[in-house]
Amino acid sequence: MVLHLMITGMIHPFEAVVMLTDGYRYIPGIVLDPQADSTIGAFISDLFIVPALAVVINAFSLSWPFILGIAAAFTGIDCLYVKIGVYEHYWWKAIYTGSGLIILYAISRWFWHCLQEKKPSLLFRLLAIYLTYIPIPIIINFVLARLLNVFKFEIYLLSVLEKNHPVFNNVYLIFTGVVVTLCIGLRLRFRYRLFGIGLLALVSWALGYYNIFVSPIEMSSQYLTLVPLIGVLFVIVLFHIAKLDYLFR
Repeated sequence: MVLHLMITGMIHPFEAVVMLTDGYRYIPGIVLDPQADSTIGAFISDLFIVPALAVVINAFSLSWPFILGIAAAFTGIDCLYVKIGVYEHYWWKAIYTGSGLIILYAISRWFWHCLQEKKPSLLFRLLAIYLTYIPIPIIINFVLARLLNVFKFEIYLLSVLEKNHPVFNNVYLIFTGVVVTLCIGLRLRFRYRLFGIGLLALVSWALGYYNIFVSPIEMSSQYLTLVPLIGVLFVIVLFHIAKLDYLFR
Protein backbone atom coordinates (compact mmCIF):
# COMPACT_ATOMS: atom_id res chain seq x y z
CA MET A 1 0.00 0.00 0.00
CA VAL A 2 2.86 2.40 0.78
CA LEU A 3 4.49 1.79 -2.60
CA HIS A 4 1.09 2.13 -4.29
CA LEU A 5 0.52 5.57 -2.75
CA MET A 6 4.11 6.64 -3.39
CA ILE A 7 3.67 5.98 -7.10
CA THR A 8 0.39 7.92 -7.05
CA GLY A 9 2.11 10.80 -5.26
CA MET A 10 4.95 10.83 -7.77
CA ILE A 11 2.55 10.94 -10.72
CA HIS A 12 0.62 13.89 -9.27
CA PRO A 13 2.81 16.89 -10.26
CA PHE A 14 3.35 15.57 -13.78
CA GLU A 15 -0.34 14.83 -14.27
CA ALA A 16 -1.23 18.29 -12.96
CA VAL A 17 1.12 20.03 -15.40
CA VAL A 18 -0.06 17.96 -18.37
CA MET A 19 -3.74 18.55 -17.65
CA LEU A 20 -3.32 22.25 -16.88
CA THR A 21 -1.45 22.74 -20.16
CA ASP A 22 -4.18 20.85 -22.03
CA GLY A 23 -1.99 17.91 -22.98
CA TYR A 24 -4.97 15.56 -23.05
CA ARG A 25 -8.47 15.16 -21.73
CA TYR A 26 -10.35 12.13 -20.44
CA ILE A 27 -14.03 11.80 -21.37
CA PRO A 28 -15.35 8.91 -19.23
CA GLY A 29 -18.82 10.48 -19.04
CA ILE A 30 -19.19 9.97 -15.30
CA VAL A 31 -20.14 13.54 -14.28
CA LEU A 32 -21.41 16.56 -16.23
CA ASP A 33 -18.56 18.96 -15.35
CA PRO A 34 -15.96 18.35 -18.13
CA GLN A 35 -13.00 19.27 -15.90
CA ALA A 36 -14.16 17.04 -13.05
CA ASP A 37 -14.98 14.27 -15.52
CA SER A 38 -11.46 14.43 -16.98
CA THR A 39 -9.93 14.40 -13.49
CA ILE A 40 -11.92 11.30 -12.55
CA GLY A 41 -10.59 9.59 -15.67
CA ALA A 42 -7.06 10.53 -14.64
CA PHE A 43 -7.70 9.26 -11.09
CA ILE A 44 -8.75 5.84 -12.39
CA SER A 45 -5.36 5.51 -14.05
CA ASP A 46 -3.17 7.34 -11.52
CA LEU A 47 -4.74 6.07 -8.29
CA PHE A 48 -5.49 2.50 -9.25
CA ILE A 49 -4.16 0.98 -12.46
CA VAL A 50 -0.62 2.35 -12.83
CA PRO A 51 0.37 2.08 -9.11
CA ALA A 52 -1.17 -1.40 -8.80
CA LEU A 53 0.97 -2.62 -11.68
CA ALA A 54 4.05 -1.10 -10.02
CA VAL A 55 3.30 -3.15 -6.90
CA VAL A 56 2.84 -6.33 -8.98
CA ILE A 57 6.08 -5.70 -10.90
CA ASN A 58 8.10 -5.34 -7.70
CA ALA A 59 6.30 -7.92 -5.56
CA PHE A 60 6.90 -10.59 -8.21
CA SER A 61 10.28 -9.21 -9.36
CA LEU A 62 9.14 -9.08 -12.97
CA SER A 63 11.96 -8.73 -15.48
CA TRP A 64 12.47 -5.88 -17.92
CA PRO A 65 10.85 -7.73 -20.85
CA PHE A 66 7.62 -7.84 -18.83
CA ILE A 67 7.94 -4.16 -17.93
CA LEU A 68 8.52 -3.19 -21.55
CA GLY A 69 5.54 -5.33 -22.53
CA ILE A 70 3.33 -3.53 -20.00
CA ALA A 71 4.52 -0.14 -21.30
CA ALA A 72 3.80 -1.23 -24.88
CA ALA A 73 0.34 -2.46 -23.87
CA PHE A 74 -0.48 0.89 -22.25
CA THR A 75 0.71 2.69 -25.37
CA GLY A 76 -1.72 0.58 -27.38
CA ILE A 77 -4.54 1.23 -24.90
CA ASP A 78 -3.77 4.95 -25.12
CA CYS A 79 -4.30 4.82 -28.89
CA LEU A 80 -7.44 2.70 -28.49
CA TYR A 81 -9.01 5.15 -26.02
CA VAL A 82 -8.42 8.00 -28.48
CA LYS A 83 -10.04 5.97 -31.26
CA ILE A 84 -13.18 5.10 -29.27
CA GLY A 85 -13.56 8.66 -27.99
CA VAL A 86 -13.02 8.39 -24.22
CA TYR A 87 -9.70 10.21 -24.38
CA GLU A 88 -8.45 13.14 -26.47
CA HIS A 89 -4.86 14.10 -27.28
CA TYR A 90 -3.83 17.71 -27.80
CA TRP A 91 -0.05 18.06 -27.56
CA TRP A 92 0.31 14.67 -25.82
CA LYS A 93 1.38 11.60 -27.83
CA ALA A 94 0.86 7.91 -27.08
CA ILE A 95 4.62 7.29 -27.08
CA TYR A 96 4.92 9.63 -24.09
CA THR A 97 2.68 7.27 -22.12
CA GLY A 98 4.89 4.24 -22.77
CA SER A 99 8.13 6.14 -22.16
CA GLY A 100 6.79 7.64 -18.94
CA LEU A 101 5.75 4.24 -17.62
CA ILE A 102 9.19 2.76 -18.28
CA ILE A 103 10.80 5.58 -16.27
CA LEU A 104 8.14 5.34 -13.57
CA TYR A 105 8.53 1.60 -13.07
CA ALA A 106 12.32 1.94 -13.01
CA ILE A 107 11.99 4.48 -10.18
CA SER A 108 9.49 2.21 -8.42
CA ARG A 109 12.21 -0.45 -8.17
CA TRP A 110 14.39 2.00 -6.27
CA PHE A 111 11.43 2.84 -4.01
CA TRP A 112 10.82 -0.86 -3.38
CA HIS A 113 14.47 -1.50 -2.56
CA CYS A 114 14.63 1.44 -0.13
CA LEU A 115 11.41 0.37 1.60
CA GLN A 116 13.08 -2.96 2.44
CA GLU A 117 16.03 -1.27 4.16
CA LYS A 118 16.10 -1.12 7.95
CA LYS A 119 17.73 2.31 8.02
CA PRO A 120 16.93 4.23 4.83
CA SER A 121 18.45 7.66 4.28
CA LEU A 122 16.78 10.77 5.66
CA LEU A 123 16.08 11.96 2.11
CA PHE A 124 14.21 8.76 1.26
CA ARG A 125 12.28 8.82 4.55
CA LEU A 126 11.03 12.34 3.83
CA LEU A 127 10.25 11.42 0.23
CA ALA A 128 8.32 8.33 1.33
CA ILE A 129 6.27 10.31 3.84
CA TYR A 130 5.44 13.08 1.36
CA LEU A 131 4.52 10.79 -1.52
CA THR A 132 2.41 8.54 0.72
CA TYR A 133 0.64 11.51 2.29
CA ILE A 134 -0.14 13.69 -0.74
CA PRO A 135 -2.77 11.45 -2.46
CA ILE A 136 -5.03 11.75 0.60
CA PRO A 137 -5.61 15.54 0.50
CA ILE A 138 -5.72 15.40 -3.31
CA ILE A 139 -8.72 13.06 -3.14
CA ILE A 140 -10.42 14.92 -0.27
CA ASN A 141 -10.07 18.33 -1.90
CA PHE A 142 -11.28 17.00 -5.24
CA VAL A 143 -14.39 15.44 -3.72
CA LEU A 144 -15.20 18.55 -1.67
CA ALA A 145 -14.46 21.13 -4.35
CA ARG A 146 -15.38 19.42 -7.63
CA LEU A 147 -17.99 16.81 -6.78
CA LEU A 148 -19.77 18.32 -3.77
CA ASN A 149 -19.08 22.00 -4.60
CA VAL A 150 -18.40 22.73 -0.93
CA PHE A 151 -15.67 25.26 -1.72
CA LYS A 152 -13.35 26.61 -4.37
CA PHE A 153 -10.27 28.82 -4.50
CA GLU A 154 -10.89 32.14 -6.23
CA ILE A 155 -7.64 33.86 -7.12
CA TYR A 156 -7.05 35.38 -10.52
CA LEU A 157 -3.65 34.12 -11.60
CA LEU A 158 -4.53 33.04 -15.14
CA SER A 159 -6.72 34.46 -17.88
CA VAL A 160 -8.46 31.09 -18.27
CA LEU A 161 -10.66 31.35 -15.18
CA GLU A 162 -11.47 27.65 -14.75
CA LYS A 163 -7.76 26.89 -14.31
CA ASN A 164 -7.25 29.22 -11.37
CA HIS A 165 -8.72 26.84 -8.79
CA PRO A 166 -6.70 23.75 -9.83
CA VAL A 167 -3.47 25.76 -10.09
CA PHE A 168 -3.85 27.29 -6.63
CA ASN A 169 -5.14 24.03 -5.18
CA ASN A 170 -2.02 22.20 -6.35
CA VAL A 171 0.26 24.90 -4.91
CA TYR A 172 -1.65 24.72 -1.62
CA LEU A 173 -1.47 20.92 -1.51
CA ILE A 174 2.29 20.89 -2.16
CA PHE A 175 2.89 23.56 0.51
CA THR A 176 0.85 21.74 3.16
CA GLY A 177 2.45 18.45 2.12
CA VAL A 178 5.94 19.84 2.71
CA VAL A 179 4.95 21.23 6.13
CA VAL A 180 3.38 17.90 7.14
CA THR A 181 6.40 15.94 5.92
CA LEU A 182 8.86 18.04 7.91
CA CYS A 183 6.68 17.93 11.03
CA ILE A 184 6.37 14.15 11.15
CA GLY A 185 9.52 13.16 9.27
CA LEU A 186 12.11 15.06 11.27
CA ARG A 187 12.91 14.49 14.93
CA LEU A 188 11.57 17.83 16.10
CA ARG A 189 10.68 19.05 19.55
CA PHE A 190 6.97 19.17 20.28
CA ARG A 191 6.86 22.97 20.09
CA TYR A 192 8.14 22.90 16.51
CA ARG A 193 5.53 20.35 15.50
CA LEU A 194 2.93 22.56 17.19
CA PHE A 195 4.28 25.49 15.18
CA GLY A 196 3.70 23.49 12.00
CA ILE A 197 0.06 22.87 12.95
CA GLY A 198 -0.29 26.56 13.78
CA LEU A 199 1.14 27.50 10.40
CA LEU A 200 -1.39 25.30 8.61
CA ALA A 201 -4.20 26.85 10.66
CA LEU A 202 -2.90 30.36 9.92
CA VAL A 203 -2.79 29.69 6.18
CA SER A 204 -6.33 28.28 6.28
CA TRP A 205 -7.54 31.37 8.13
CA ALA A 206 -5.77 33.71 5.69
CA LEU A 207 -7.40 32.00 2.70
CA GLY A 208 -10.80 32.81 4.18
CA TYR A 209 -9.87 36.29 5.39
CA TYR A 210 -8.63 37.37 1.96
CA ASN A 211 -11.61 35.72 0.20
CA ILE A 212 -9.48 33.21 -1.67
CA PHE A 213 -11.43 30.36 -0.07
CA VAL A 214 -15.05 30.71 -1.18
CA SER A 215 -17.80 28.39 0.04
CA PRO A 216 -21.38 28.39 -1.32
CA ILE A 217 -22.50 26.81 1.96
CA GLU A 218 -20.53 29.37 4.01
CA MET A 219 -18.18 26.78 5.45
CA SER A 220 -15.26 28.26 7.37
CA SER A 221 -11.84 28.03 5.70
CA GLN A 222 -10.49 26.76 9.03
CA TYR A 223 -11.96 23.37 8.21
CA LEU A 224 -9.18 23.04 5.63
CA THR A 225 -6.82 22.40 8.55
CA LEU A 226 -8.61 19.10 9.14
CA VAL A 227 -7.55 17.77 5.72
CA PRO A 228 -3.79 17.52 6.46
CA LEU A 229 -4.57 16.20 9.95
CA ILE A 230 -6.63 13.39 8.41
CA GLY A 231 -3.77 12.72 6.00
CA VAL A 232 -1.24 12.58 8.85
CA LEU A 233 -3.39 10.14 10.82
CA PHE A 234 -3.73 7.93 7.74
CA VAL A 235 0.04 7.94 7.11
CA ILE A 236 0.86 7.13 10.74
CA VAL A 237 -1.57 4.19 10.79
CA LEU A 238 -0.40 2.92 7.40
CA PHE A 239 3.30 3.12 8.29
CA HIS A 240 2.59 1.31 11.57
CA ILE A 241 0.78 -1.49 9.74
CA ALA A 242 3.60 -1.68 7.18
CA LYS A 243 6.13 -1.79 10.04
CA LEU A 244 8.00 1.23 8.71
CA ASP A 245 8.97 2.15 12.23
CA TYR A 246 11.27 5.05 11.43
CA LEU A 247 8.23 7.34 11.73
CA PHE A 248 7.99 6.49 15.41
CA ARG A 249 11.63 6.68 16.51
